[in-house]
Amino acid sequence: MKKIVLSWVAFALSSFAMAQSDYKYLTVATSSSEKSIELATIQKITFNVSEKQVVVTTSEGEVTFPQSELQKMFFGNTATAIENMAEESEALKVVNGVLIAQGNGLLRIYNAGGALQGMVNVEGETRVNLSKYASGVYVVNLGKQTIKFSK
Repeated sequence: MKKIVLSWVAFALSSFAMAQSDYKYLTVATSSSEKSIELATIQKITFNVSEKQVVVTTSEGEVTFPQSELQKMFFGNTATAIENMAEESEALKVVNGVLIAQGNGLLRIYNAGGALQGMVNVEGETRVNLSKYASGVYVVNLGKQTIKFSK
């Protein structure tokens, strides 16, 4: 029964999105990443119950997402840039659960949803222990340097 309901929901969502010309992307957010897929390339969305995965079949192949990590799926007119962002820069890097920032200014840490999670004033080299942050994808900004990291 669950498989039928999930299949119906996926069909209804995809039909609605295709009817809305403003929507160009399906974005799938998991606990560790976020991926945008062009609607024009999507052939079908299925739920593999035995493997516990959501499978998006596109004209370029299949993209799978573990159901246990799935946070949300939504349609939008722009792709997210989280997956394409650098994971390290000259001024920012994460090593063994510690964010190392070099420079001067206000360091900001955002979650994948864009909510501000923390701010630190950086002068020279500053180390930020990331143990207090929940698992997920984060975006860090210091001046003109921006990176993402997964925890």
